[in-house]
Amino acid sequence: MTLDRSRPPEAGPARPLSIPRPDRHRLPNGLTVAAVRRPRLPEASLALVLPAGADSVGTQQAGLASLVAKVLPEGSSGKTSREMATMLDGLGVHLGVSVGYDSMILRLHTLSDQLEPALEALASVALAPDFLADEVDRCRAERLDAIRRSRDEPAEVAADVMAELLYGDHPYGRLTRGREGSVARLDRSDLVEFHARRFSPRVATLVACGDLPDGFNDLVTDCFGAWRGVDVDHGAPDTASAVASPGIVLVDRPGSGQSEIRMGAIGLERGDPHEPVARVTNAILGGLFNSRLNMNLREDKGWTYGARSTLSLRRSRGPVSLRAAVETAVTGAAVREMLREVQAMRESPPSEGEMRTATGALTRSLPLRFETNSQIAGTIAEQVIYGLPNDYWSTFSSRIGGVSRDSVMELADRMIDPDGLAILVVGDSDEVLPDLEELGSVTLRGVP
Repeated sequence: MTLDRSRPPEAGPARPLSIPRPDRHRLPNGLTVAAVRRPRLPEASLALVLPAGADSVGTQQAGLASLVAKVLPEGSSGKTSREMATMLDGLGVHLGVSVGYDSMILRLHTLSDQLEPALEALASVALAPDFLADEVDRCRAERLDAIRRSRDEPAEVAADVMAELLYGDHPYGRLTRGREGSVARLDRSDLVEFHARRFSPRVATLVACGDLPDGFNDLVTDCFGAWRGVDVDHGAPDTASAVASPGIVLVDRPGSGQSEIRMGAIGLERGDPHEPVARVTNAILGGLFNSRLNMNLREDKGWTYGARSTLSLRRSRGPVSLRAAVETAVTGAAVREMLREVQAMRESPPSEGEMRTATGALTRSLPLRFETNSQIAGTIAEQVIYGLPNDYWSTFSSRIGGVSRDSVMELADRMIDPDGLAILVVGDSDEVLPDLEELGSVTLRGVP
C-alpha cells in the first residue's frame, strides 16, 4: 500500500463527549457552591470566583485588582507570608490567584485527604487577608519593576498601547497590570477598600471538582458560612461601540531589527448570539496555523515566524486583534498584506475546506477542556463569570457546526472594517515611516 503524502488523512468520526454538570446550592450568606464529584483520583481542584477583575476600577487605578491578587497570599489571619508558604507547602497544596478583566479567581489544588485544611487556607486568604504594609510595598515595587522592564519588550509595548488605542479611558483601555503612574499611587488603603467593596459571598461562587467527600457542603459551610459582605455592583462596564483611536500609530524604537504589528477592532461580548460565527471567522482569518494570515505572511512570504488573529470575548465587547512580528524592511508590505486579508474576509467567501478545518478545530478540541479536575473547574468558572447557560458546552459543537459561509462574510463585514481599525507598529521610525505614510496619515508616539 502506497501512502499518499500529498494530502492530510481524513478525520475520523468525532467521539461522543460527556459534559459534567455541577450540583449547585447556595449558603444562607449567599455563597454559591458548584461541585462535580469525580472520585477516580484522590485529588480535588477548587476555584473561588469573584467579580473583582480589572474592569471594576477606572484607568486612574489601573493595576489595583492585579496588585490585590499578588498581595492576597502574602499573609492572612495573622500569618506572615513565610508562615503561609510554609503551611501550604506542608499540606502539599498549590494556591494561586489570577486576575483578568472580568474576574479574580483563587485556585487551589489538593489531595483529597488534605481537603479540609486546604479549604480553611483558601477561606483565610480570601476572607481575612492582612495586606501587611511591608508586603504591599514589596509587591508594588516588584510590579513597578516589571512594568519598567516591559518597556524593553516590543510585544509588551504593543499590547499596552493597543489596549489604549482600542478603548481609551474604558476599563479595557489598560492592561490588567496597570501602568507605572497608576500603580505607583496605590497604597495599602486602596487594597483594603477594594477587598471590602468587591469580595462578598453574595456574588461569589466556589467551584469544586474531584474526589469530594459526602460532607463537602458541611466543610464549605464551616469555612465560609460566617463570611459577610456588601452588595456588589456586578454589571459589565459600559460597552465600547467603536475603536477609540482608529488609524495608524507608530511607536518609535530606534535601531529595532523588526517591527511588531497590531491591528484591532471592537468585537463581541461573551455569550453574544453571533459568538459561534465570530469563532469560525477568527479561525479562518488567523486563529489557526493554516489560517489565511499565517499562510500568507509566514508560509508564502516568509516574513514572520507566525501571524495570528485573536478573538477576546469578555463581559463587555472585547477586541478582535491581528498580530505579527516582521523584519523591519518588510513592515509596510506586511501591513498591506494584513489589510488585504481583512478585506478578503469581507469579500471572499471561505471555501468548504476552510469551513471544515475551522469548525473541526473548534469542536474536536473541546474534549481537551474536560480532561482534568482543574480544567473542568475552569470551564465551570467561565460559565459563572459570563453567565453562560447550563447547556453552553453541550450545545457548543452543534452551534459551531451550524455556522454558514454567508454568515462568516456578513459578520466579518460588520466587525472588521479596514477603515475603522486601530493599526499599530512598534519599530524604527526612520526605516518604516515612509512606507507606512503611503497607507495614510501616521501618528508618532512614544512608549507609555
